[in-house]
Formats: sequence, C-alpha cells, structure tokens
Amino acid sequence: MLKICYSEEHDHDFIRWTGNLLRSFLASGLVRIVGARDQPDLMLASIWRRHRFPRNVPVVLVTNENWEVFPPRHALSRYRAVIGVCPPPQHLYRDVPPGQFAFIQYPYEAVHFPLPLEQLFEQRERRLRAPKSRFCCFVVSNTVGNLARRRLEVFRQVHAYEPVDAAGAVANNTGYRAPRGLDFLDWIAQYRFMISLENSDAPGYVTEKALQASLSGAVPIYAGGGAGFFNRDAFIDASAPDFLEELARLDNDPLEYQRRQRLELYRTRPSLKVFEDDFARVLLQ
Repeated sequence: MLKICYSEEHDHDFIRWTGNLLRSFLASGLVRIVGARDQPDLMLASIWRRHRFPRNVPVVLVTNENWEVFPPRHALSRYRAVIGVCPPPQHLYRDVPPGQFAFIQYPYEAVHFPLPLEQLFEQRERRLRAPKSRFCCFVVSNTVGNLARRRLEVFRQVHAYEPVDAAGAVANNTGYRAPRGLDFLDWIAQYRFMISLENSDAPGYVTEKALQASLSGAVPIYAGGGAGFFNRDAFIDASAPDFLEELARLDNDPLEYQRRQRLELYRTRPSLKVFEDDFARVLLQ
C-alpha cells in the first residue's frame, strides 16, 4: 500500500478532485491518504502555491492548469513525477537528469465532477429532455490566459445577437452566481447554448468547460485545445470568423439544433485508464 499525504492539508478542492483522480486506487486499497506526520511514502503538491520538500519523502507535483499561465513555483527537477493535463513545455525540464523526471498525463474533465463520467453520461438523457427555456449562459471566474480576451469578445458578440445570462464573477448581469457541483449541470440544462471557451489555448490542454455544457444538454460555443478531440457538429467553433452565423442558423432551426444537441461531444470518451496504468508503473511499482 502506498501512503500519500498532501502538502496542503486544508486545500479541500484540491483534495477532492485528486481523490477522484485516484478513485480506483483508493477503492482497491492500493493507496491510502494519510497525514503528513503519519510516515507517508509520497506527498502530492499543488501547483497553486509554494510548499516544502520533506526529507526522505518524494514529492509529486499535480496541476490542472496550462503551464504557460500557471508555471511551477519550484524547479521540476525537485519532483519524483509530475501529473498534469498537458506535458510541460521543454524549457521547464530540459535540465532534468535523464530518468529522474516522469510526466503522467490525465484528462481533468474525468475528475472535475463529483460523480464518475459514466454516471454523468447516464444522466445526460434527463438533462437533454429538460425544457430549454433560456438562450445562452456564460459562467467565468477569471480573466487569465491567452483566450480570456477572446472569451469576453465572444460573450459580447453573442449578447448583442440575443441576451446572454452571465452568472460568474466576470461580466455578471444576473445578480447571482451559478450553483456548483451537480446543481450546476441542472442549472445549465435550462439553456440551449453555453459559452465554454478555455482560458488558454495549448496543445492537449482541455478542461471540463465544454463537457459540462454537453452533459447538460446545451450546445457549447468553444475554442481551445479540445477542438481536435471533439465531434465537429457537437459544438460551435468560436475561433471561426462566421461562428455567429452558425449560431443563428442553429438557433432558428429546431430540428438541426436537436440533432446537434444530442451528439456526444467527444469522438472518444475521456478515460482514466492510461493515467492509471502510468501511475501504477511509475509510482506504485
């Protein structure tokens, strides 16, 4: 059994989704979460803040961010491994000695939600059938990343076509914040469309943004690194110069909207299988 502790034991959100990441190992008893004083075999550290490197305990850095937007606070050479959504750019680990550093990739969209994706796909039919009484929503909490300006431009353009409900910290015009967790998916389910651009564009960097719209029965308006993994008709490409025309056509053609709304977003559903194999090979064995 591998005993794992956290560098920050009070970061409940980080502990929540990394628990989802390790769900199968925890369920099988191969991994156990312990306190920092309970002789851990390994420490998980978040990219969000600086942390200590305890003596004789290897540290693994875990990130759900784009490296260019949230770079590591410590040299990657200090870590036993790095777990991330997309590989670090070469300049961040070019000085790491061969064999010292292992990168393990995982799909963040598979661990963001409180339920496994299989259960959320089972619930999708119910949310697809929910009355789509509202046009479009926009829920954004920050303005970081090289797509942040484009995301706001898309919001303003779509809002000029037909009013958009903004229920996040950015451009809020509803007077309230959208709920979180599974309640968020039910809230999205009342909308026909959702503006779901990533905060930044990098190869392999895909988050939950477009998937949460699709799982809720809304058509995502999307730009970012996930476009190459998605069914083209399952989203509106916000990077295309004529995306507003596509939106208008879809908005005014109920049959075509229903066809595209029901398409699965991914050509191949995200899975933790590759991550779990790599994690077992690098850190358990």
